[in-house]
Amino acid sequence: MKRKQLGIIFTLLALILCVGVLAAKLNNGGLNDPTDLSAVLSAENVAVNEENGEEKKTDDDKATLSQNEYFFQARSDREQQESATIQSLKALVADENTPKEKKEDANKELKERILRKDNEGRIELNIKNKGYEDALCMIDDNKATVIVKSPNTIEEKDSVAIQEIVQNVSKIKDVIIQVQR
Repeated sequence: MKRKQLGIIFTLLALILCVGVLAAKLNNGGLNDPTDLSAVLSAENVAVNEENGEEKKTDDDKATLSQNEYFFQARSDREQQESATIQSLKALVADENTPKEKKEDANKELKERILRKDNEGRIELNIKNKGYEDALCMIDDNKATVIVKSPNTIEEKDSVAIQEIVQNVSKIKDVIIQVQR
């Protein structure tokens, strides 16, 4: 082997070792993502009644579970609807018997739906980065509905910040903001 090849091999081995150490440190404490469903449903959220040995959830845990369940269910429903629509539009575009005008319309709508899906995800991520626990964005035509998980009501400055996020990402000015506690 040449010196150059040995250098490359050792560099790659060092990188693999570094990534392994980093992964071990990251996973040591576990990922503490509050939206992680497995964390919500873990045994930590279940209190065991010592008298009769039954498992009971505390009121706070029920509220947290229902809030996380709401966002999870809403996202899941939206994903399923979008996937079904996108799949049918792709089938329409791929069908040889479809007229050219319908293919063009279906292709245009497909692009719009994919762009809208991307915008919704970016808006949700930007709102979460503002410090909110969770956010759900639904864009319909020229209107956006944003549901934010917050223990308190949203102040006017926060509302303006959310509207700016939606406007910067999707160019939609009509924004409805709701708070889910």
